[in-house]
Amino acid sequence: MCQVLEEFKSESEMRGLKQGKIQTIVNVIKSKFGFVSKELIMKIEESSDDKIDALTIKIIDAKSEEELINVLS
Repeated sequence: MCQVLEEFKSESEMRGLKQGKIQTIVNVIKSKFGFVSKELIMKIEESSDDKIDALTIKIIDAKSEEELINVLS
C-alpha cells in the first residue's frame, strides 16, 4: 500500500512539473508575440516532453506562432 502511495505522489509531482513548464513556455511566447492562441496552448498541453523541449529551443528564433505550431505537429 505504501508503494502505491509513493507512486501516486511521484506521478502527481511529475504532472505538476509539466504544468509549470507549460505555463512558463506560454508566458514566454506571450511575452515574445503579445498573445498565445488557444490552438497553440492545446497543442502544447497534448505534446510529449520531447516535443515540448524542441518547442522551448525553437521559441528563441521563431518569427511567428505558426512556426511554433509546426514544431508540435
